Amino acid sequence: MRGRFKKSLTRRYTMLVVPEGTNPVFRFKFHFTHLLAVLIAAAVLLCSVLVLFVVNRSHTSRIGSLEAELSDSSDQFQSTVVDKEKEIDRLLSELMELSEKSKTIESKMSELEQLEAELKSITDDGIIQKNKVNSASLNQSLDTEALAAGGVGGDAVPLSEQDIASLVEETKESITTSLNEMPKLQQRLEQTKSSIQRYKKMMIILPTFWPTESVRVTSRFGERDNPFDGSGHELHKGLDIGGGVGDPVYAAADGKVTDTGYNSGRGNYITVSHPSGLTTIYMHLSKIEVEKGDSVKQSEKIAEMGSTGRSTGPHLHFQVEKNGSTVDPELYLRKPGEEDQK
Repeated sequence: MRGRFKKSLTRRYTMLVVPEGTNPVFRFKFHFTHLLAVLIAAAVLLCSVLVLFVVNRSHTSRIGSLEAELSDSSDQFQSTVVDKEKEIDRLLSELMELSEKSKTIESKMSELEQLEAELKSITDDGIIQKNKVNSASLNQSLDTEALAAGGVGGDAVPLSEQDIASLVEETKESITTSLNEMPKLQQRLEQTKSSIQRYKKMMIILPTFWPTESVRVTSRFGERDNPFDGSGHELHKGLDIGGGVGDPVYAAADGKVTDTGYNSGRGNYITVSHPSGLTTIYMHLSKIEVEKGDSVKQSEKIAEMGSTGRSTGPHLHFQVEKNGSTVDPELYLRKPGEEDQK
């Protein structure tokens, strides 16, 4: 068997190539081993080609997969960029809205400041004192002083987009709440203004203005000893204010002069009727500067102080009557500067 195989390997073969026509015939002589080597080489080459083909197919598939992933990543990145731009546009839009609302608040605050100025102006000498600060302003002042007195510090942590969005939302809610509360506050201030205006009108028809420059009270309303001979008690129906002859005497309220004249008890006197229903009488005058029927304004000079009639010295007897009966003038009068102390 082995001998046969060896003979096959050493056997020679001739291959003829016969062309057409009269061309000579080509002869190729080779051993069997040469043929076997050629076949093996062809098989190896074929296998190599198949392997390269398979590898190429695999690489082509991988490249396609990578291209698809790259395309998806690019689309996602593009989508993210678009979303970011939309988010930035939304935040900018909200900031613009906040800016408009801020301008509205500033306008409302200007109106309130104007209203506050009107409230202050109608109280003349400051019945409403602006030095009464509210607790919020005081706390803010204390916080400012604390910051100025001490130091501040800490790590610098930048705000994230979520933090900014939250801050914008909180600010928006705060401004919206303020805008919702503003009309109520403005309505309350308008009501306060109306009340103060009514109060002011009432104050100028009530005998609240101190009728002399002097504030020295020499005798109050009510029972007192007889100032002339000290015999017994008498009812003093007004308020005596001491001063000097010729000192100005002012109308305590708006009104109309209903009587002027002289008698032994009152001396020179003036009677003024007021829209409030009250009547004021000014006695012991040295000079009368108004006539019956004249209209007078609160704080207007109407006479000069004296000591005419039943009097022990220069003074003004100021008397208030309500429904024909005398009442204590100090229920109405305000001494100069008394409002500032309240």
